[in-house]
Amino acid sequence: MKKVNKTLLLFILGICCFGIIAAYLVIGLEMSQLHEENGLFENIQVLLLALTIAVFFLQIYFKRNAHGIFPLAGSFLCLVFILRELDVEKLDVPQIFILLGSGVGRNVLMAVLGVSLLIYAILNFRSIRGFLPQFFFETASLIILAGLLFLVLGGLFDKETIETVHYQFFEEILEVTGYYLMLTGAIIGMNSNTN
Repeated sequence: MKKVNKTLLLFILGICCFGIIAAYLVIGLEMSQLHEENGLFENIQVLLLALTIAVFFLQIYFKRNAHGIFPLAGSFLCLVFILRELDVEKLDVPQIFILLGSGVGRNVLMAVLGVSLLIYAILNFRSIRGFLPQFFFETASLIILAGLLFLVLGGLFDKETIETVHYQFFEEILEVTGYYLMLTGAIIGMNSNTN
């Protein structure tokens, strides 16, 4: 447990330092281009999500004795967030990626993947059921849930429910923090027994 606490403390220290530096650059030095659409913060978010997907797939590969539904669900969630953050239609990528990453194609892709994940969960419910109580009290799961809470808070700034001069900065920094916590939870989850 002490190893997890030290690791968690280092991750939290890292995101706090990032937040302080980002606040200084955006608020203190008025570098608002950092949080603009397709700016540095959004690129960091996509990078964090891609790394999180990679860690979840590593969990599936290396933890063959544990159930794979949790990392699969985490990967699916991260893919949804990536497609939300990226404006695929504005990127210089092959047309198939634009078709699958935006508009109706994205919705169909997400529906197919979501239904497939749901069918997998239903077919394996008996084995998953044994892991559920333990899963929700794992340190890794709680960190991921905290990350999702930061995303909800970021959404409040996005919808301008909370009005402030730098609402876009707060939205983006809360999203970076949320995705960072999801990555942290996935990394710490590599050592747990339930994923």
